[in-house]
Amino acid sequence: GCMVNGKLYPFGPIERTEDCHRCSCSEGGLECCSLFRTPISYDKKNCKVVFNKDRCDYDVVQKDDPSKECFVYARV
Repeated sequence: GCMVNGKLYPFGPIERTEDCHRCSCSEGGLECCSLFRTPISYDKKNCKVVFNKDRCDYDVVQKDDPSKECFVYARV
């Protein structure tokens, strides 16, 4: 198997690791990609980025009222 952040996974596809990556584990090694896209263009003056581990994605919310989302213009 493959060790990811101290956890042993069997050979084959790993749909979601604890740190929000999708991986493929084989005898040749481990290949992973992130399940989330990082917001890069939003109102940085009035909004902040918060990682939502349940959804494996970033929420962009108002600094003054985190219950309200902000519009994100671009993600990478």
